[in-house]
Amino acid sequence: MFMKKIYLLILSACLSFSLYAQTVSIVANPGTSGNIVVGQNNYHVSESIYLDAEIGSGNFITAGSSIQEVNLICSGVGTGTTINNFRIYMRNVPGATSTFTNGIYSTAGYTLVYDGPMDASTVGLVGVTLTTPFVRTPGSNLAVLIERLDNFAHTAFVFDASVGNITDFALPTSRRYNSNTLPVSGVTSLTATNFRPAIQFVRTFNVDAEVLGILAPNASCFSTPQLFSVVVFNAGLNPIPANAATVTLKIGGPNTYSGTRNNAGVIAPGAFELVDFNNVNVNNAGINIDTAYVSLPGDGTTYNDTIVGGSFTATTLSSFPVNEDAETTSGSFPVFNYVDVVVDDQLWTIQTGSYQNADMPAPLVPRAPGNQFYLFDSYSGANSTGVISRLFSNCISIPTNNSALLSFYMSHDNVFPLNLDSLYVSVSTDNAVTWTRVGPGWRRADLAAATPIWSLKTVDISAYAGQTIQIGFEGVSEYGNAIGLDDISITVNSLPVTLLNFDAQRNGSVNLLKWATSQELNSSRFLVERSSDGRNFTEIGVVNAAGFSNDRRDYRFTDASPVKGINYYRLRMVDIDDTYKYSEVKNVRNLGMSEISFAPNPVQDFIRLSIDAEKSEKATVRITDMSGKLVQTSALSVVNGSNQFTLNSSTLAKGTYILTVQLSEGSLVKKFTKL
Repeated sequence: MFMKKIYLLILSACLSFSLYAQTVSIVANPGTSGNIVVGQNNYHVSESIYLDAEIGSGNFITAGSSIQEVNLICSGVGTGTTINNFRIYMRNVPGATSTFTNGIYSTAGYTLVYDGPMDASTVGLVGVTLTTPFVRTPGSNLAVLIERLDNFAHTAFVFDASVGNITDFALPTSRRYNSNTLPVSGVTSLTATNFRPAIQFVRTFNVDAEVLGILAPNASCFSTPQLFSVVVFNAGLNPIPANAATVTLKIGGPNTYSGTRNNAGVIAPGAFELVDFNNVNVNNAGINIDTAYVSLPGDGTTYNDTIVGGSFTATTLSSFPVNEDAETTSGSFPVFNYVDVVVDDQLWTIQTGSYQNADMPAPLVPRAPGNQFYLFDSYSGANSTGVISRLFSNCISIPTNNSALLSFYMSHDNVFPLNLDSLYVSVSTDNAVTWTRVGPGWRRADLAAATPIWSLKTVDISAYAGQTIQIGFEGVSEYGNAIGLDDISITVNSLPVTLLNFDAQRNGSVNLLKWATSQELNSSRFLVERSSDGRNFTEIGVVNAAGFSNDRRDYRFTDASPVKGINYYRLRMVDIDDTYKYSEVKNVRNLGMSEISFAPNPVQDFIRLSIDAEKSEKATVRITDMSGKLVQTSALSVVNGSNQFTLNSSTLAKGTYILTVQLSEGSLVKKFTKL
């Protein structure tokens, strides 16, 4: 919740994670199941193993820090929300014991830590306070045995699972029994599975300050001091007074920093405060090692006082072309090196060799001559519908007065064609804080791709000339099939023209286009292009360019025959060697009839009415209230083109009105409010 979801792709893990917390949640490889915790039948038994590395080697190892509470995660409430005869047993097992096989279970060697009811009436954390707190043995794994012996079918319950363990999701880390026959210790056999219950172990102290995380800047390049924040959480039962907790932040690696702050206000139990560290210089590229720790008099435990994480300062690339083929073996990639979770989860990885899953008739083969590519894995694991994660780059400095083109290859196949997994290009100009999608976006599914294919895509990023940007590839999962990405390239070329402005306006029955340049170098001509849908453009005229100029040059072009509807215009600015760049797109409405507009809205004493008429004629203006009652009428004479009128609205009562302009071709209607 409090840690930046930024990943160094080669590590595929967030560095800012603490193993020393007195509330430990084990949720690795998330899934859900109706057959765990309580099951669907009259009786349920399960045994699960949780690793010492998952719990934290220093957690719950003394009587004063023993496990007091156990919580499970309910994701679907079923029948019978009070779970009676619910028992939890615990025992320490050797560190080498991490999996189960099918076999008979026994409570022998376990400690019964709870026997009673469990309330499972709400979605989220449900659990119990142990009647016998449990002390772990350092270095040992923890086995947890659950028995439900209430002879009641708790149907429709669903609980979160931690599939396998942190080393491998496929490992059989649990075994279970669901039946209508009463289980007997030493007699009943359990069936091994990799779906073990997700679980939370809790120990609460009267005084306990915990460092939950370090909020660092997004992975980017910096030239000014940055803000880091340490999340200090009150895990104890007593409030933490203002200025009582001393927080230290240290940064090592390519950048160094050390500073100390105190909490500004009272931190209530269960609340947190962001302790800010301003003016932290992290301008040098590389991986920063960030360490934060808190000191509080009377703190009951030190195991959650410290957190070690990582933040990333990106490299700035300014030599072109910039190429990324995903073939690195050095531990990091030269261009696209980071992943950021946009919605829910991280699905990017590196694929070595061909990729094929059970639903693919043929493999996706790496593009020659390489053997690796980026893979957005929207196929594997639990349902990933709606998951969005972004693979993004180091900083790229696009030269001024240059066109810039992004090209890349993505894969297509015809597997699950209705699951519209997609890929979008996005750009950030503010150190990866906000992102803007550019280009159309592309679907993975292609009915014609009987075997997986690679397809070249291009995106014009010339609009970012003169800026330092970061480029992202947003994978959007609809739980269909994986998407491959490879051979990414950014190229630049000098622009013939520096465009100051470009405008298109209706002028009676024609449309007038105006533009100006501040500099031209080897410019040849401007091709004026028009479209009726904003996508498919046709050349409608040519205007010669100046060739060479360092002064302002103004140009204009008249479209004497605009189409009815909306006309879209753009300029194709061509150099003498026929290289070119497009301007932004402008549009003009030519609806084949007159148009009106007025201001202000809401109105007070006067309405300034504009009528863009197709011909000279008489116009009748009517104002009615919302019941349809006519409250004001005027007769006006209009000429072909633009007409301006002022209407007196001072006598109108406060409220909402309809203004209608009646012309020979029909009525034009607008709504307004009188204050």
